[in-house]
Amino acid sequence: MPAPSALPDFFNQLRPRIAGELRTDAFYRTLYSTDASLYQVMPYGVLLPKTVDDVQAALELAARYRIPIVPRTAGTSLAGQAVNEALVIDFTSHLNRILEVNAEERWVRVQPGVVLDHLNQYLRPFDLQYGPDPASSNRAALGGIVANNATGSHSIVYGMTADHVLETDVILADGTRTRFGFLNPAELDAKHTRGDFEGSLYRKIRATLENPANISAIREGTPRHWRRCGGYNVERLLGDGNFSYRLPQDTR
Repeated sequence: MPAPSALPDFFNQLRPRIAGELRTDAFYRTLYSTDASLYQVMPYGVLLPKTVDDVQAALELAARYRIPIVPRTAGTSLAGQAVNEALVIDFTSHLNRILEVNAEERWVRVQPGVVLDHLNQYLRPFDLQYGPDPASSNRAALGGIVANNATGSHSIVYGMTADHVLETDVILADGTRTRFGFLNPAELDAKHTRGDFEGSLYRKIRATLENPANISAIREGTPRHWRRCGGYNVERLLGDGNFSYRLPQDTR
């Protein structure tokens, strides 16, 4: 497909707003045209953000100019998730710090570019580890691990990544920042009343999950085993406790 006509304006607007690097040369684009899969797709450019503000600027302008975005960390994906005709945002160059460890409450806060094995080495003195262990853990980073809901050979013990994520600080498709995590009923109702893009997401999700036909389809169609990393995992939003990686294999 031809590149969007707005691409030059997008790049011109983005460059003065970022502290990191924006690369549009053929060398960098070729480097990021592949991942661990068999696919090769040339991106429009590559952003190496130094700050969260860099990422927010890219998302905000991408929404304005309708430019596709592909967030990327190590590129260990086997199905082409990290390549596309888009602006690739690589978090591993700079946004790769371990920000906080709470050993007493057994949680850690990290940036998306942190490599999993590096995290577990850091946590060892605290007698902690991150459970899901994909085979590429010596190079896979937490951003991609969360995005893919990754697991590993010990999934029967530790489950999926979704079983271990407490909160995520995110930038939505319109460039606004928010935090996803546990909400009590009052907080959830407040989210639905918001007049912004985030509020519209909550309203759409609620409408989808209040439809009896959708509820039935989710309950009947969700495989009853713990290695489920495809789709949107909407069964977790039903809130009725009927789905867990600790359930036995489906006998149907």
